[in-house]
Amino acid sequence: MNGGGGRATGEIILGIALAVAGVLLLIGTTSITVAPVYSRVGPRVFPFLVAGGLIVVGLLYVLESWKGTQTPPDEHKTTPWPIALISAAILADALLLERLGFIISSTILFVLVAAGFGSRRHLRNLMVGLALAGLAYVTFVYGLGLNLPGGILTGWF
Repeated sequence: MNGGGGRATGEIILGIALAVAGVLLLIGTTSITVAPVYSRVGPRVFPFLVAGGLIVVGLLYVLESWKGTQTPPDEHKTTPWPIALISAAILADALLLERLGFIISSTILFVLVAAGFGSRRHLRNLMVGLALAGLAYVTFVYGLGLNLPGGILTGWF
């Protein structure tokens, strides 16, 4: 595999985990009940697309890792900080979603994940995250008729 010894093994495990997550999402999606009103596009379409994407990306990552085409470990230093920050962001999003609402919790998630990936332009990340979260909220609530928590912004939209 690549010259990093155990590094390829970790990447292969990550790829397998992505593919397994896709399979689990695929299985879960099949249990979504669909009213006969939906002829083609219903509540299963996006989860099926995401599941398929996870499976494909996971399998491609396994293949790349197996062939050793990933970045050699000596080209960058790894630190647990990004993983910890992104994990905390996901946990915070889950804990704050009902209380603060979709838009604010998703904005916080975006800012923290961007910081975890190394971005230091926090104000820009805040504005982009807010715009994307607002657009997603409006699309899901008014375009698709889904019920997302408004939180402290209830009544503004």
